[in-house]
Amino acid sequence: MSTAPRRRARALLIAALAASALPQPVLSGGFSMSAHSFAPKWEWPAGRQVETRLLVKVDKIAKASKGFLGIGASPSLADALPDATDVSVTVVAGPAPLAGKAAVLGMPGMEAAKLKAGALAGVGLIEGGALFVCVAAAPSQDAAAAQKWLESWRCE
Repeated sequence: MSTAPRRRARALLIAALAASALPQPVLSGGFSMSAHSFAPKWEWPAGRQVETRLLVKVDKIAKASKGFLGIGASPSLADALPDATDVSVTVVAGPAPLAGKAAVLGMPGMEAAKLKAGALAGVGLIEGGALFVCVAAAPSQDAAAAQKWLESWRCE
């Protein structure tokens, strides 16, 4: 193999590796949100008080992609979550701008284990909805009873 094809192959490999390390919003052209979805990021509560509570229906629970060659699971990355899990939800009750919207909540597996697909759950948001810091399964699958529970639910 001559040196020109090797250089080209090497350049393509480097470009692919560099692109896989970029956050998805950068690759898609920005951090704009769809009118039908929102994407808060997980952080541990660290004593912070919840600003907004959402009642959501859990649509799907799946292991999060670890990215190219498992790079996304590296504990040295700031955004890496232990046993990362994606939970797809639809907002049943909450502030009007979020009602009916869908989201994929990336969270640690130990938090996702509290939830079941098809069930109702509470989600606690902070920083204007940019972050979520807690989740809990609703004790009732009746929407009215779950909303009443949500009003008094404490993020722990």
